[in-house]
Amino acid sequence: MSFPNITLDDTSPWIDYTGGWDTIHQGDPLVARYSNSTFHASNATGDVAVFNWTGGAIWLFGAYRLNHGFYSVSLDGAEKQYTNGLSSKDVFHQVLYTSGDITNGSHNIILTNEQGYQNTDPTLGWMDLDYIIVQGDQDQFDSKAISPTSDMITTGTPRIQAVMPTGTPQPILISSATGGSKMEIEGLLGIWLLTFSAYANTHWCKLTNLVFGFESQVREMSSDRTAPKTTIL
Repeated sequence: MSFPNITLDDTSPWIDYTGGWDTIHQGDPLVARYSNSTFHASNATGDVAVFNWTGGAIWLFGAYRLNHGFYSVSLDGAEKQYTNGLSSKDVFHQVLYTSGDITNGSHNIILTNEQGYQNTDPTLGWMDLDYIIVQGDQDQFDSKAISPTSDMITTGTPRIQAVMPTGTPQPILISSATGGSKMEIEGLLGIWLLTFSAYANTHWCKLTNLVFGFESQVREMSSDRTAPKTTIL
């Protein structure tokens, strides 16, 4: 059985990080060179990233940079494979490791910072992980619950992120029909739902917050036979 290639960003909750991984990258002018402008970076011996999946081949991607050093990868408990990530110039979207063709099944991979390996310069101890491509069934990644504080992830299927409205709110003018007729208006105002109703001598409006669920107070308007224009801010 063949599986499609699935891409998981470094922020994916299916990648478990242990140690002092950096995700802020303050002062690094090249963050935008990484996929989605995110990556996990390590500068300490023994920091690890662990990933488990069911499927086939896997590729780890990251950068080789001027301050990078040794890292190791172990697949399914096999002996570590060591690689020096030092480069004479910064290069991105590099294959840090590839498993090649492997039998479909349950697999585990461990990426480790090996700062100081073979007595290399300890100042050249950085390494990073940008994203993973893996051959597997998408369902195994869609089924894991994500906490409200989880980072945004990217897999084969784009996810939706809520965006709060910005700018200065503009007033909305509403005018009802004359008495004896009935009119109802409902519409979205950013994260608010507006409901307006006019029937005979009763006129009211209501705002409902779609995020927190609370409602504004119902506001009575003029009781004459022609409802006035109403401005809601």
